[in-house]
Amino acid sequence: MKKLFAIIFSFIFLFSAFIKANAQSAESIWIETDTISYKTKELIIVRVNAISALPIQGFTFQIRYDPACLEPMNASTPVSGMNGLQLPQSPGLMDGTFASTTPQQVSGVIAEASFTALSGCNTDLFLESASLAVRGETGVAVSLPNIILGQRNIALAIDSAIGNTQEYTPLSTPLPLGVAETVPSESNNNFLFLFIAIGGLGMSLIVGVLVYIFLGKKTELKEG
Repeated sequence: MKKLFAIIFSFIFLFSAFIKANAQSAESIWIETDTISYKTKELIIVRVNAISALPIQGFTFQIRYDPACLEPMNASTPVSGMNGLQLPQSPGLMDGTFASTTPQQVSGVIAEASFTALSGCNTDLFLESASLAVRGETGVAVSLPNIILGQRNIALAIDSAIGNTQEYTPLSTPLPLGVAETVPSESNNNFLFLFIAIGGLGMSLIVGVLVYIFLGKKTELKEG
């Protein structure tokens, strides 16, 4: 009888632990790749995966990378209705954000992020942060709390040998995530021109005044 009670107690304990573990992992996000070995100029595809018990209306992820080894390209999503939002990118940190006007159920791949290997190196990709958003009671999007981040780090080995250029078809309309170069706008150029013109005029006036003073004093000395 004691042995039977022990078996039943163990079963209850394991069952409750199973329920608790599943309850804690209701919302989770992690990243993965098909391989960790690449050659220079080859394309690296990172899959962002998520599981959510609730339908979501958006998600965001940040992947930290070494800009000396990798160049971010774009991101896309297979989730229907999700549109990419273009945000400013910082060197070393890919920032992908997608949103939908209607709730979407997700379980599996929610996005693919692509990088190009720049040179031979050993480097890492790190899931800096990630979140899933739902519509709150006021209609404003809010992030789900207590999201578990699973696999966050992927170690990559990139050979210095030049690899084959690969063709890649995004899952949807790609969201460009490269770091844009700072190009002076026309308004900036006009402002710069105006600044130079005003500065030049000011210098001319100063030189003119100094010359006038110098000539005036010279005349006074001659008359004296």
